[in-house]
Amino acid sequence: MARRRELKGIANAINESFISRNNDFKGYWTIGQLKSLALDNGITSMTFPLMLSRANSTSGLQGYTVCYYANMLKLLLIKQKLPNHWVSNAVIKIDFNPKVELARLHKCTASGEPFQCTCLITSDTGQDYTSIIYERCWPHAAAKEFKSTRNSS
Repeated sequence: MARRRELKGIANAINESFISRNNDFKGYWTIGQLKSLALDNGITSMTFPLMLSRANSTSGLQGYTVCYYANMLKLLLIKQKLPNHWVSNAVIKIDFNPKVELARLHKCTASGEPFQCTCLITSDTGQDYTSIIYERCWPHAAAKEFKSTRNSS
């Protein structure tokens, strides 16, 4: 029997995939590219709506990210046999200027600047299911990175 609390597991799965080194766009780590995009535009955070009806149609990295993770949400709901109407809102937010004290608690990697990634799924009953991960990254630099040999967007 499906239960809304399974939305927490879906939020965790989406968030883990989002920060994964396997999440690449045109062969390079998406998080590093988002960091560069944020720096270039003078912003410290970005929000990606996962409800396609609410997403702005943008192309490039941001559009790819929204479409890919909105589709992942849809597929995970199907896999868990959860009805779509149980999700009233879903977003991924990445903050490249997190609270430093919290970021220091997570020393998985020693290199890069801290960031916080949050996946928030709100159910039709108003309950929030949140996954928060702290990690580190550098801005994208093609000269310093290896390009993935996988077929990527």
